[in-house]
Amino acid sequence: MAKHDKQLTDKTKQTVLKLALGTGTFVGAVALTTLTVSADTYTVKAGDTLSEIAHKYDTSVETLAKLNHIPNINQISINQKIETNQPEQTDPPKPADQTAPITESVETTTPAVTYTVKAGDTLSAISGQQGVSVEEIVKQSNLINANLIYVGQTLIIKPEIKTKKQIVPKVTPAVTYKVKAGDTLWQIANAEKVTIAEIVQQSHIDNANMIYVGQELIIKPATTTYGNGSLSISATDLAKQTGLSEATAQNVIDIANHLMGQEGFTVQGAAGALAVAQRESGFNPEAINTSGGVAGIFQWSGWSNNINGNRWNRASEKTLSMPVQLALISTELNSNFKKVKDLVGSATDAKQASLDWTVYYEGVALSDPQTKEQTLLANAEKWYNLLKDHVADTGEDAVAVPFDVTQGPYSSTGNTYAAGQCTWFVKDVFKARMGDYWGNAKDWSASAQREGVPVDNNPVADQTIAVFQPGSAGSDATYGHVAVVVGVSGDSITIKEMNGTAGIGKTNTRIVPKSSATYIHMTY
Repeated sequence: MAKHDKQLTDKTKQTVLKLALGTGTFVGAVALTTLTVSADTYTVKAGDTLSEIAHKYDTSVETLAKLNHIPNINQISINQKIETNQPEQTDPPKPADQTAPITESVETTTPAVTYTVKAGDTLSAISGQQGVSVEEIVKQSNLINANLIYVGQTLIIKPEIKTKKQIVPKVTPAVTYKVKAGDTLWQIANAEKVTIAEIVQQSHIDNANMIYVGQELIIKPATTTYGNGSLSISATDLAKQTGLSEATAQNVIDIANHLMGQEGFTVQGAAGALAVAQRESGFNPEAINTSGGVAGIFQWSGWSNNINGNRWNRASEKTLSMPVQLALISTELNSNFKKVKDLVGSATDAKQASLDWTVYYEGVALSDPQTKEQTLLANAEKWYNLLKDHVADTGEDAVAVPFDVTQGPYSSTGNTYAAGQCTWFVKDVFKARMGDYWGNAKDWSASAQREGVPVDNNPVADQTIAVFQPGSAGSDATYGHVAVVVGVSGDSITIKEMNGTAGIGKTNTRIVPKSSATYIHMTY
């Protein structure tokens, strides 16, 4: 929750004319050697410096050094040819993916914002004029000494930003029908090629014999397909391949998408859980076993009696709807059934995943006849084979969030943020997926959006960064806070953070309101 410390990057000094400046000292006038200009190359003359050449051609010393393979920017020779620009290169267009249910943004570049030092300038004055801090100019311009700037020097106010190709969800709107005089559900179902039961379920109709003129019926519900960790197959196609009704096929997709997209399951883990759901309820969220007191897709206890316990008491409400039950799954997987998430969520064998879900989530011994082991294993393999080719991403975007600061991928190498801070921890988890210079925690959402990284209000476990504005959920009142989302349950999220309640350099988890943060998606 503390301030993201500004770090300086060491760089070789330029041996050029400099004037020592204090905070309020002005740059004196300096006589510069006249440069002979060519369109693309420059021939070094006596007295030239790389800095002067860079300034004349409106570029940076670093760009010229890289373009001309100059190992020491302080050593250039008379008559040396200096390339001053690089031919623009355009990658050949890639063929469009005709099957992917996603769209990608075009990759673009936002040029760096620079400033050329003039006589009389100070860093303090420049920072005030440009609306950035002195520290940011020092960091972006790789200045070794904040008190030394010189006339003609190019300072980087904001670095060049290259957008990353981003994947955005594909939203399919609901298919609806407005009842007209003389309509019956049978006629509507027949015309729309769905069943009466599907219309009743999707439209939440209490009495199938009572519809009225002007009533809007939901023929097919709206769906949101995410490019990462979710299925690209439609309920219609899955129904054809499995012999299930389209409504049941949609339930299968909803369960799998939730486990993969929301909880970070592999497709093997999701397939194993589906096999158990098929055994328990046939994927019907309204399935009830009155004598056992259980109900729902995974037949949770506590529905009509507490003979087998009361797991329904953790649901947001006691209704037999799919959203409520998916939320209940998340609640359990991120609390007292965390072992199941760790074990099945990372599964590489669908059949073993079905056994583990049976034992550790359902609480059924493998020796119990109701396990139906052979059928269970066959169905797990079936669901894996059916779904594996329709997963936009098989979990590579999910990250294993370390549980202790002494474990996991922690390293000071390549991390541009201050060690021990919240920003440092999150950078170390997601590494190259996120930017090196996103500023203080409160600025991360805006910085991510500038780079084309998706930002919204929808957290996904192990795949999103939670960004808290100053004061939100106990974050620093000035600099805000960032953390990794490791669990989502209803209106709450579980975050893994550094420099939070445990203190600087230490990590902890805690539960906060989902509405207290915005979320950067690392699965672009």
